[in-house]
Amino acid sequence: MAADELIHIYSGSFLNAQFVANVLDENNIKCMVKDDYQNSIIAGWVSPGSENSVRVFVANKDVEAAKEVIKNARD
Repeated sequence: MAADELIHIYSGSFLNAQFVANVLDENNIKCMVKDDYQNSIIAGWVSPGSENSVRVFVANKDVEAAKEVIKNARD
């Protein structure tokens, strides 16, 4: 697995995914937030997914650090 390959580390609501993304950003961990449901609405069709299926991805090399940061933020 390549160090820069994106790995899915979180799924949840838009607000929770934004919280996770902000926590990662504050800890200098780059991430990507993907909201297929919202993207499908913008495109003019609604996928059969859920509004609570926003996903957060980080680089493979950052997975362990990201999981620890998220765990600490929730505690």
